[in-house]
Amino acid sequence: MSVTHLLMRLFLGRRLPTTTGELRVRGPSAPVTIRRDGNGVPHIDAESELDAYYALGFCQGQDRAAQLETMWRVGRGRLAEWVGAAGLGADRMSRRIGFHASSEKQYPVLSEVVKRRLEAFAAGITAGNSVGLPHAPHEFAILGGTPSPWAGIDVLTLMKLQSFSLASNWDVELARLRILLSDGPEALLAFDPLAGHGDTGTGGQGDKKSLGEGVAPLVSVSHGPLVQLHEDVAALRDALPLGGGSNNWVIAGSRTASGKSILASDPHLAPSAPPPWYLAHARCPEWEAAGAQLAGTPTFSIAHNGFAAWGVTAGLTDNSDIYLEELGPDGRTAKCADGSFAPCEVRREVIRVKGAADEVVEVIVTPRGPIITPLVEDVSVAVSLRAVWLEPLPVNGYFGAVTARSFEEFRRSFAEWPVLPLNVLYADINGGLGWQLIGQIPQRAAGHGLVPRPGWLPDSEWKGMVPFDAMPYRTDFPKGYFATANNEPEWPSREPWLSADYCDPYRVRSITDALGAKDTGWTVEDCLALQRGVRSIPWEEVRDTVLSLTPTSPDAADGLELLEEWDGQVGSESPAAAVFELFLAEMCVRTAKVKTPKAWRAALGERGGPLDDNFFVDRRIAFLVRQLNEQPTGWFASWPAEMEAALGKVVLHLRTTVGPGPAYWAWGHLRQLRLDHPLFKNHAWLGPVFNLGPVPCGGDTNTISQAGAKPTNPTGFTHNMANMRTAFDLGDLAKSRFVLCGGQSGNPWSDHHADQLPLWQAGESIPIPWLQAEVIRASRATLRLLPAGEGKGERGT
Repeated sequence: MSVTHLLMRLFLGRRLPTTTGELRVRGPSAPVTIRRDGNGVPHIDAESELDAYYALGFCQGQDRAAQLETMWRVGRGRLAEWVGAAGLGADRMSRRIGFHASSEKQYPVLSEVVKRRLEAFAAGITAGNSVGLPHAPHEFAILGGTPSPWAGIDVLTLMKLQSFSLASNWDVELARLRILLSDGPEALLAFDPLAGHGDTGTGGQGDKKSLGEGVAPLVSVSHGPLVQLHEDVAALRDALPLGGGSNNWVIAGSRTASGKSILASDPHLAPSAPPPWYLAHARCPEWEAAGAQLAGTPTFSIAHNGFAAWGVTAGLTDNSDIYLEELGPDGRTAKCADGSFAPCEVRREVIRVKGAADEVVEVIVTPRGPIITPLVEDVSVAVSLRAVWLEPLPVNGYFGAVTARSFEEFRRSFAEWPVLPLNVLYADINGGLGWQLIGQIPQRAAGHGLVPRPGWLPDSEWKGMVPFDAMPYRTDFPKGYFATANNEPEWPSREPWLSADYCDPYRVRSITDALGAKDTGWTVEDCLALQRGVRSIPWEEVRDTVLSLTPTSPDAADGLELLEEWDGQVGSESPAAAVFELFLAEMCVRTAKVKTPKAWRAALGERGGPLDDNFFVDRRIAFLVRQLNEQPTGWFASWPAEMEAALGKVVLHLRTTVGPGPAYWAWGHLRQLRLDHPLFKNHAWLGPVFNLGPVPCGGDTNTISQAGAKPTNPTGFTHNMANMRTAFDLGDLAKSRFVLCGGQSGNPWSDHHADQLPLWQAGESIPIPWLQAEVIRASRATLRLLPAGEGKGERGT
């Protein structure tokens, strides 16, 4: 425990929430009981569903007040008002994209039922972070201010932020744009053949000529605005780190020990303290559910309702497009297909900055979407974003899931889901299984949305949305299992067009190989163990090629000797895993430099390009493995010589900077996991207090237990990992298991801030009691919320 930690405890106290007794609060229509178990998980008994949503918000407001405040401010573009100039980049980007402004346009189209649910949850957050906390959290004591009041529209804004952060394509389009501008179409096609998928600025077939013609309007895009765009996007993602991937799978009862289906789901997002997930159990006359919510949202994303269980992975379907916009001389109009200029929506946004002068941002919204690059005098071409999640469309989704009693009923609730695309898996106690790809997708007049298109071309518009019944789903699983891991869907038809920018298929292959290798007897414990898998299929594919190299240096010889004995498991204690991972990273850099010499950092996700940590990077390894095995001409004078030199360089680096021999090179100690606080992660004094770790961590981007790092910094802290692991046995849902990487509370002085981290590291888990008798037996603190008289909202006893 650091000196700062002790001093803060001494002078600021623990600042824990009120979890026992009674509180009078404005909002609920009847008394609500909240029992917290030994893991800090709330169990809510409410007399109506609106009171249940209120209580869920209340508990999140108590346990995650600072996390929610950060989300609220990022969504509204008001972070700098709280943290000073450090928040300006995030605020600029938030205002330009218009998360909150678009929510104001969308909110009126929501059904009255959905609006009442959002408002009840938001009112609960506001009460929880005020009435439910005797003292504001430590972040407020440090930065000043008090928790902000939430409204239903703020929940909608957060859903848009999540859709942005879990980008499915727009970030990849910007990476391709950077390569096109810097190195040209030939470089892009060589480094990313998908860019030629019949998708160019001229409607051509994606060859070098048509891509070259498509570059013509790009050259007017100023480098300066793109650099500023990168910096602002990076700041926004730093403030709300979510990007990553996930795994989920279902196993039919014919293959399980209980004779009933098992569903497993482990979402992979950015490492954070507190985690993005919040565990809860709520019961009301309309429904009952237990599982995980994304903090700041009222619904259960990975959970069960006593009849069915469900889990998710990012679907990565393409629900957004980047456009080039030609602005008129006044900067207030945008070019149309007929050559005329249409008026844009113009907003003047004032950003308050703590300790500094206000900053004014002029927001321009073209007929396609908001301009996301800064406006620069004498630069007529800008970049705009159109996204389904910015459209004014109704939302339902998980609100209907909690009452579902069949897969058809369950999937139909997602017919209105204009936010982040997801693979949703379903299993119920009657043996029903299902997979549905959710998230509305545009139908494009031309192209596939893989590279930015000039917005003034006549075929650049959308033609409505893909009908829900045309979206992929299935209920038949002849193998007795099914899995997703951000991979291209198993769908017999390429229609409708969904996307091309999926993650490499290695994780889903590892999962299905394991599921297929064991015919019967699967248990929840088996699934939790599989979620920790660190098998490297890339090594299996490239092993013969690498081991056939002829070493010309002692370092390369030592590396080959180590790899020859390696079992291919990217374990935390494996030195051979370190050699292989660094070798892959080195070859990624070398190949990128050959074909994209100017934009290679952008191509590999390093800051200095248009984006940091984009999904473009997550498809590099399969492409690299094919290159290493096929060794195409036009890259290196000799592939074997280049590979041998890279291997020797890696081993020399380990020997000179880490330790003299393999005993010092354990992969998980070389590349560690740190759970970052979004505000204080890099602060010299506060970081060690509010962050968790670092701790050793095995795996890589393509292992089941995902732990990715950028090729340009392969030993940096992992940038995505399993924030939570869950498994549900439909034979006895009360025995479902959960574990967070961290804990329920965002308060470093709470017993539940990091109590689940050792369990997560050891592969252990916790139950969420389901039956009322079990809930009462597990209860460690009970709080009753009593409706306040009109205008009271005061603290009770």
